[in-house]
Amino acid sequence: MKITTYAGRETVAATDHPFLTPDGWVKAADLVPGASVASVPSPAYEPDSALTADAAYLLGAFVGDGSTGKLATTHHCAITCFSDSMAVRLQECADSLGFVMNLSGETGRVRRFYSFRSKSRRQEDQAAGPRRWLAEHGLAGCTSRTKRVPPAVFRSTPEVIASFIAGYWDCDGTVSTRGKNRDGTPRTDVLVELYSVSRPLLEDVQHLLLRLGMRSTIRQKIGKLNGVEHLSYRLALISRDEVTKFRTLIPLAADHKAARLADHFAMRSTFDAPLMADEVVSVEPVGPLPCRCLTVEGDHTFTSDDLVVHNSELASVYAPAWWLLCNPEQRVVISTYADHLAREKGREVRAVLAEHGRRFGTGLRRGSASVTDWRTTQGGGLRSVGVGGSLTGFPASLALVDDPHKDREHADSKVMRARVWKWWSSVLTSRLAPGASACLIMTRWHPSDLAGMLLDREGRIEDGGRWRVLELPAYAVEGDPLGRAPGDPLPHPQIAEDDVAGARAHWEAQRDATTIPRDWQALYMCSPTAGEGALVPASLLVERRVPFGHVLPGAVQRAVAVDPSGGGKDEAGLIAGFAGTDHRLYLTHDWSGRMSSEEWARKACLLAAETNADTVVVERNYGGDMPRRMINLAWRSLAAEGRVRARHSPYVVEVTARQGKHIRAEPVAQMIVEDMVRLVRPLPELELEWSTWAPSATGTSPGRLDASVYLALKLVPYISPEPGR
Repeated sequence: MKITTYAGRETVAATDHPFLTPDGWVKAADLVPGASVASVPSPAYEPDSALTADAAYLLGAFVGDGSTGKLATTHHCAITCFSDSMAVRLQECADSLGFVMNLSGETGRVRRFYSFRSKSRRQEDQAAGPRRWLAEHGLAGCTSRTKRVPPAVFRSTPEVIASFIAGYWDCDGTVSTRGKNRDGTPRTDVLVELYSVSRPLLEDVQHLLLRLGMRSTIRQKIGKLNGVEHLSYRLALISRDEVTKFRTLIPLAADHKAARLADHFAMRSTFDAPLMADEVVSVEPVGPLPCRCLTVEGDHTFTSDDLVVHNSELASVYAPAWWLLCNPEQRVVISTYADHLAREKGREVRAVLAEHGRRFGTGLRRGSASVTDWRTTQGGGLRSVGVGGSLTGFPASLALVDDPHKDREHADSKVMRARVWKWWSSVLTSRLAPGASACLIMTRWHPSDLAGMLLDREGRIEDGGRWRVLELPAYAVEGDPLGRAPGDPLPHPQIAEDDVAGARAHWEAQRDATTIPRDWQALYMCSPTAGEGALVPASLLVERRVPFGHVLPGAVQRAVAVDPSGGGKDEAGLIAGFAGTDHRLYLTHDWSGRMSSEEWARKACLLAAETNADTVVVERNYGGDMPRRMINLAWRSLAAEGRVRARHSPYVVEVTARQGKHIRAEPVAQMIVEDMVRLVRPLPELELEWSTWAPSATGTSPGRLDASVYLALKLVPYISPEPGR
């Protein structure tokens, strides 16, 4: 459904996605014109940009009325300026950034063109300096139809955002009077507007204004340009209050615009509120479109186009509703980590029963006004409480607990885990009626979270225990309930069922977007891991990733390392990397996986061929010289198939693990700490093993970790500042 609001916001959402209204959460398909949806006046964010106020002002001026020449051209970047005071401000910005600003032309008395170049005396650098700077912010070569607010501005502080808006408004905005009052005296209020042929650009500015607590509208404008119909858009501040905020927060340099704002002396008449209403203008179906279902931890709410929306609801609402429709004489308990979320779920279940109860011969008992404790006409009902809440006097036939742990921090805390367990064992279970059922829906954040403790104590049904466990990881493992083969991706409701490649690409994108490998395992693979006692913190491994676009150093030596699998029963570690000219080790590829001896030998050869590695390091603890023979045989076989070059077989180095695995790994962990090891790209599974594995009584360790250790120890002589040290 495409939803358009009075402020000009447009958002597309699935028909069942909830939007916040004064009456609670309403699905997109149930919204009607005239309804009000909530928007956030000042969205919360964490600034992480190093952009300065001077740089932001200059960027705003280039977006507003600047020419941002392409790198291949020779002309300078230029800005059109209409006031001396603005020219002074532009000069300050140029000086701050190390650019030279020159007057390159003028039309009439006020319209002047200022060009910018580097201070370098080399002719090829003079224009390239500012253009390269603009290219870094995505503006080089852009036109009025393709310009957008640079991403760095969105990540900046409110003061820097205000400076960008000032630069844009000084160049391309208007501050105009509204005419006269009825008695003929001049009106003191003003219109603050922007015009552009690019709606996406104005939507960017609208979002920035909202960051500063200012509301605005976007309207379409159809006029004539050179006798031809011309489509453009107008952004305007909504009220006098917004104009007053603008006058206070935005440091305009154009003196004629600042003077008009100064004459606007109206005082604010409203208080800042946590939410603002935005009226729905239209709701129209747009047919099937690809979309992504977002799940946000915390209070489960987020913003889409600055409108407040909620996580999609399925089992935690419709399961208890269905239970009560089929068993209206029974009682149900639903719970989650926070009281207000449990209250909201109780409200939604109640709404489902009120809407569909008549078809099932039931309904709400008269007087059941509470959303947290209500009854059906047959005497059943529902009580919703937060984890830790009381359930006195409410024997339930079904208990449904959704996300008892708020987030990873909550689940990693021993105190919080103990608190959740105490509530489950002493409060919830004591209120279950004989033969009652319990359902637990949760993200497995930690091995000893509530699900882990229940399985440890009560076991799975297939092992003679009590719990039937349904796990649907992004990639299938052995015994998948959907019958998928190991490694097959989970189907997605917005991706065609037979589009396996599309599903795989979706989950790969999710994995790449997951900053911490433990989170990928918890959120998408149903496989919790503990971080206590690990060799390297997960956050440090993220810091060791090479930034996107960074130029890699030259390679002194390349190698592939293998930790063989035991006949395919466990994973074979297969890691590639190189020693760089900057005295660091770079890990480039992780081809590890569960495979037979023949399979890992062939993959090791293919990886060596792909990375131009002339050495393969392989552990020989359990196979004698078998690993060397397997790799040589695999290379000859691949050469016969034409997949590798026959005369360039890699040199095989066999290593024997005589020391304990932890002792071998510790020096490499220290290399990671000292920034002697970098990851060329995110390697989530490898990072997970480094950030979660700890020595155990069995002495076992993951294959990826072992292979990366062998690789590092082999390449250490090549990354030492003094070779052979």
